[in-house]
Amino acid sequence: MNLFLDACAIIYLIEAKDPFYSKVQKTLHLIADENPDISIVISRLSVLECLVNPLRQQENFIIEQYRSFFAREDLQIVELAPEVIEKALWLRVRYNLRTPDALQAACALALLGEELIFLTGDKSFTKVIELNARIL
Repeated sequence: MNLFLDACAIIYLIEAKDPFYSKVQKTLHLIADENPDISIVISRLSVLECLVNPLRQQENFIIEQYRSFFAREDLQIVELAPEVIEKALWLRVRYNLRTPDALQAACALALLGEELIFLTGDKSFTKVIELNARIL
């Protein structure tokens, strides 16, 4: 089982601002209890999305928190390969997603044949029937 974290879920987790932090923590614990062998997966795009504001604000502690999270050996990162871009194109057309959202969904769907939970705070992902989106 894979748990794909959308960028907003990572931001909620790392920046620890309530009420979002409490929601993501509770949801992660519930998912881990139900799926003890779960693997955490993100897209390479999340690195960009998560670090923009802390870099602009020069929040060095938060930047280091993100860097540590992204460097975890048990974290799987899906790259923006040509086939992911092609899938994102079709998701964008079919579901009228914004480009970053289509890329995130395509990265999650690149994990073909594997059970998946897509954790996000964005309700627009619920219209992507191929995803098992869980909204925070």
